[in-house]
Order: sequence, then structure tokens, then C-alpha cells
Amino acid sequence: MCIPVINESGETGETQLPDTALSPKKFIRRTDLTPQTRLYIACTAFTSMAVGAWGTVTALSGQYMISRAFVYMLSAELKETGHIIFGDRSSVSAVTETMLPYYYMLSLRLEGRCSVEAASAVMKRFGIGNASVGSVSQTLKYFGSLLSDTLETDNDEIQVVVYLSDEIFSKSIPILVTVDPISSAIMKIGLADNRKAEAWKEHWECLEDNGYVAAYVVCDEGRGLCSAQKEYLSDIFRQSDTYHAVAHQLGRRITILENAAYRAMEKEENCYRKLDSTKTEEMISRRIGE
Repeated sequence: MCIPVINESGETGETQLPDTALSPKKFIRRTDLTPQTRLYIACTAFTSMAVGAWGTVTALSGQYMISRAFVYMLSAELKETGHIIFGDRSSVSAVTETMLPYYYMLSLRLEGRCSVEAASAVMKRFGIGNASVGSVSQTLKYFGSLLSDTLETDNDEIQVVVYLSDEIFSKSIPILVTVDPISSAIMKIGLADNRKAEAWKEHWECLEDNGYVAAYVVCDEGRGLCSAQKEYLSDIFRQSDTYHAVAHQLGRRITILENAAYRAMEKEENCYRKLDSTKTEEMISRRIGE
């Protein structure tokens, strides 16, 4: 906090008064005005103003040959420091200590991208309260419930956007997500019982109710997504995302080649097995010929 400072000659300036530490003042030119003397002036002026004793500031100004403004400045600084030293800081510390576990949980989960188990382990290592896995999980779930899972437009306006939709999983439970590909804003996210077309239909209907209308849809080749687009957004063009489009084509080729290789290996193994079971030279020759 910056406060005005006036020296003994009436010059003005500014100094920074920290909340947690007391620092020397900017203007200290008269060696006869020791810190003890300044403290006495401040205490006398502050006390006189508190009890309404008029004339004290003028008397101090004349006694020590300093300006009245300087006396008022010393009194104001004493009052400010009194709040810092004698104020009720225990409540602030108590609040900070109470909130500390929540700071850790959110920082580790959102910024550190830790799992609930990992966040719990880190908090226990540093002696932070409420560090059990159940407590961390329940608290994060509560914070999540305070946030809406669907973005809303301002003033009920309608925005035409691109739906970039996909599925992610939390311990095999599907989470349906639709993102704006330009801003990367999550427009809607939520747990679902399944990934079928009906679930995606409800997902997109909720977005439309909140003011977001699809220009076209970008998604992978998932059956539920494709079926939902054909049934619910049939008039909207669907673009397959590049990664899945390439990956699926390569995946099909890899599957074909792998199956062919395994069939060839199985045939070769079968030939060796038959050859080992042959007793006569004639059969061995015929098997080799095969």
C-alpha cells in the first residue's frame, strides 16, 4: 500500500507500507529525531487526537521544529502499523489453513494433472489435512457439481458453431465431450450410461437449448456418433477428423496383413508338424514336395 510521506521540511513523497513487514522510511535526515523520538511524537499525537485534546500537534511541531503535516504522517503510520501488529490476524491464518487442502487438491488435479490417488499421496507427504483418497475424490466431485456441464450463450443469443465431438473414458465409463475447435472451449461435457446414438442426441439437444447451433460436425467413425449424426443432424455435414480417418484406414490394412501373416505362419507350422510325424523316407519326400 502506498502512503504519502512528508519530511521535516515539508517535502512530500511516497513509500510502500507492506502488510507483513515494517520497512525504514524514505525521509530520515535529522539525526536528532531518533526512532524513539519519532515514536514518542506519533504516540502523543495519536493519543491526543483519540481523546480530542486540541493543540497537541501544534505544540509538538514547535517543540521539535517539524511541520504539522509530518506529525500527522507519523500518527497515521503508527495507526496503520497498529492494525498490522495488534489486528486480528488469527482469523486470516485460520481461514488460510482451512482452505489449504482445497488449494492443493485443485492445483494437483487441474494443473499437475494428478490422479486422485497421486494427489492424496502428495498431500500426505507434505502433511496436508483431508488427504485421504475418499476425501479428495468427494471434494473434487463437489467442486465439479458447482459448475455447469454446458456452456451458455449471453443474452439468449444464437451462435452457429462447429461441433467437435468425441468420447473419453473414466475407468471404462464414457464421457461425451463437444468442443469448439477454434477456441478449444468445452461447450458440453458429461458422463453417460453408453455411447449410443440416443445419448449423443440428448447431448447435442442440450447444446442447442443453450444457444449453440451446429454448422457441421467433426468426429471419428464411432458407430454411436455416426448414427446420431445421421438421425439427429442429417442436414449437417459430417467431417471425419484426420487422425481417425488415417488411423482407421491404416488399421484395416494392418489387420489384413497381420491375418495373412498369421495364416502363413500357421500353415508353415502345420507342415513342420506333419513332417516330424512321418516315419518312412517315401512319405518324407512327398511331404517336402508339398
